[in-house]
Amino acid sequence: MRQTLFFLFFIFCFANICAQQINVPLGYSFNQLIDREISQKINHSSFKPLIKTSININIDSILEKEFSINKNLLNHKLFNRHWILIEGDDYKIEGSPLLNLSLGYERVEEINTFTNTRGFVLEGYIGGKVSFYTSFVENQSVFPNYLDSIIRTPTNDYVIPGQGRGRSYYDNGFDYAKSSGYLSFNVSDNFTLQLGHGKHFIGNGYRSLLLSDNAFNYPFLRLQTSFGKFQYTNLYTEFQDMKNYLSSENNYDYMGYAKKYMSAHHLSYKLSEKFNIGIFESIIWKSNHTLGANGFDVNYLNPIIFFRPIEYSINSPDNAIIGLDIKYNITKGSNLYAQLIFDEFTLKQLKSNDGYWANKYGYQLGYKHYDLFNISNLTLHLERNYVRPYTYSHWNNANYGHYNEELAHPLGANFSENIFILHYRNGRLEIQLKYLDIIYGADYIGDTISYGNNIYSDYNDRSSDNGIEMYNGNKTNIDYSQINIGYVINPYTNLKVDFSLVSRVLSSEIHDYHTLFYSISLKSDLFNHYYDF
Repeated sequence: MRQTLFFLFFIFCFANICAQQINVPLGYSFNQLIDREISQKINHSSFKPLIKTSININIDSILEKEFSINKNLLNHKLFNRHWILIEGDDYKIEGSPLLNLSLGYERVEEINTFTNTRGFVLEGYIGGKVSFYTSFVENQSVFPNYLDSIIRTPTNDYVIPGQGRGRSYYDNGFDYAKSSGYLSFNVSDNFTLQLGHGKHFIGNGYRSLLLSDNAFNYPFLRLQTSFGKFQYTNLYTEFQDMKNYLSSENNYDYMGYAKKYMSAHHLSYKLSEKFNIGIFESIIWKSNHTLGANGFDVNYLNPIIFFRPIEYSINSPDNAIIGLDIKYNITKGSNLYAQLIFDEFTLKQLKSNDGYWANKYGYQLGYKHYDLFNISNLTLHLERNYVRPYTYSHWNNANYGHYNEELAHPLGANFSENIFILHYRNGRLEIQLKYLDIIYGADYIGDTISYGNNIYSDYNDRSSDNGIEMYNGNKTNIDYSQINIGYVINPYTNLKVDFSLVSRVLSSEIHDYHTLFYSISLKSDLFNHYYDF
């Protein structure tokens, strides 16, 4: 308790020298509005959410231009601004309701689906010194067949993808909620501090192999430093290990899910006006519950150390991951990006190409082209992701996961994925086509052997030491197609009327599974919900 009070005192001491530091929403749909500007004008665009005052882009001006705000017949703030605005000379508070009122139908199993989401978002600054953000949503949903079966899997413990743990709602629905928030401080022109409960994303693509917003929210401390051509970010987090429940029966002082922690560094460097490179390292360790031991290992608090030497020097059983991300602007309207992730590898075994199990790595390659065929606001997005078996997994629950979900890619490991997205917008009308070609090797139901897909499985339960090939296990193919047609009512909250049609075909050695699902929604599309796997 004393440490918490001291930390809060430390934070508010800095409040006297703070400025507005609000984040850009993480949602892929919302970022389609500003992605071209970010790609061309922002060198350090990998670590997200981006802080508005650090990107030197006036988002309000972009929205006013793209949506003809102040020129549109529908010029009421209901259609163009936050619904709540309280401001003065040295403060500003904005807020809006958040909605997702959706009705749908899954044809294969004849399921009537719906989502009923009500919530709010508030953000702003007070005295020009303290910036804040908070949001809350309460939901009830009936999902299409494949999502329903994933949520009800016994090992999943009713976790709704990316949105927390649900409970039963009538016969076939779920009730669940999610809250997010942070306080943001500009300690100096070069240093920003954020303390909150939310998500992060590292990369320039649709997916991330380093850190994504796939999993549920978590408490975090983010330190971002900018100097010259560099941007350096430290992230400290606390995760929940839902596989291990602590109770008084186990002689623990408290009840609840076991904790684990992550300390991560990301260094971004501007090589040229077109080329940017980022270096990533993270370490995850489970909480030590032995008598007299602390949960958070102070060895990983130093913001400028390299984790591997520290891990080795303290004979640590922790899980270290290193990675690389790059972006290259080919022209003013196109860019290439890539990621490389190493969980563990042996150079000798890698060269021998004998399928050694501990050669755990993955890569991402992507391409974006804006104004394709010289058609304004037509964007092509291509991406390939590839991750070797057993990547992100560990033997002592220090896997790269949180709340029964993956911290990187929702497919875990032992997969490849090709993504095609074509997005077009004309005024407030938008159309998006998305196709995913997925192959992965799943575990067999009832088998204790891990084939490398499930990051929560102990890698000591592997099928063999050598000869581990891609798609090891039950080889599974997924063809996922989706079309969305929407009309944006309010660009500030990305409130839109949206029609969606989804076709998902899963085929494996054991069974085939088909989903044909359509829905119509009134929704605030600010957050990413990854149902496309």
